[in-house]
Amino acid sequence: MLTEQDLAEYLGEIREQVCSRCPERPPGGPPCAPLGKACGVEMHLPQLIDSIHTVQSHRIDPYLAHNRMEICTHCAFLHSSICPCPMDYLAVLVVEAVEAVDQRRLRRQMERPFVAGLPEGHEVGIDEIGRAYKEGAGAWAGCDWATRFGATGLDLNGYAAAEAEAMAAHATGPAVAEDWSAAARWLAHVEEYARQAEAHAVGAVTAAAAGQWEEALQHAHRAWSREFSTGRPLRRGEAAWKGLCLAIERAYLARRQAPPAGAQDGGVTSQRAP
Repeated sequence: MLTEQDLAEYLGEIREQVCSRCPERPPGGPPCAPLGKACGVEMHLPQLIDSIHTVQSHRIDPYLAHNRMEICTHCAFLHSSICPCPMDYLAVLVVEAVEAVDQRRLRRQMERPFVAGLPEGHEVGIDEIGRAYKEGAGAWAGCDWATRFGATGLDLNGYAAAEAEAMAAHATGPAVAEDWSAAARWLAHVEEYARQAEAHAVGAVTAAAAGQWEEALQHAHRAWSREFSTGRPLRRGEAAWKGLCLAIERAYLARRQAPPAGAQDGGVTSQRAP
C-alpha cells in the first residue's frame, strides 16, 4: 500500500515530467481541479500507480487497456466532455514518470546497506555536502563515454547535439544521415538530463543549507537518477552526482534517527517541576 510520502514522490515526478507538458493545464496549475479542470491523474493517482505496476510491457497499449478497465470504468467523468482526459493521451509520459520513481526507489533500497556501512566518526555536515557538490559541478554536460550508436556504430564521445545535426546534414549516405539524426536527438536528451541534474544538485545543496532535508533528498535523488538513467556511470565508470546523493542521504538518515532534543532513555522528555 502506498503511503502519503510515496504518493508525494510519484506526484512530484509527474508534476515535473507530465503536467509541465500538458496542453490543457490551466494557468496557475497544477493542481488543476481547484481551477476547474478535472484531471484523471489528480483524481485517480493511487489507482493509476497500481495499474502501471500491474502491467509490464514495452508497448503503451496494454497500459491503456488496463487503465480503461480498472480506472476509467469507475470514473464519474466517463463519457463526459472531458473524456478522454490527460491521463489517457499523456499515458506514455505518466508511465515513464512512475517507472523513473520506481527505479529511484529501487536504487535507494540497494544503496542503503552501503550508506549504513560507511565508517562512523562524524555526522555529515554542510561542508562535506559542499565538497561533494564541487566534485560533481561541471563534470558532466553531455555524452562523454564511448558508444556504438545506430547501424553504423557511431562513437558519440565528445559530440554535442548541434554537432550531430551538422554531421547529419553533410552525411554521404542515407544510413549515416539517419544515424546522425537519431544521434542528435539522443544527445539532446543526454544534455537536457545533464542540465536538469546540475539544477537538482544546486537545489539539493540549497535545501540542505536551509535545513530542508526532505527537499534536499528529493533533489539529490533526482540529480543522481537523471545521470544514472543515461547509463553514464556504468559506461564511464564514474559518476558526477552519486557522491552528493550519498552524502545527503546519510545526513538525512542521521537526522531522522537522532533522538529529539531533551529526550531521555525511553523517549521521555524531562520536565522541571514548577
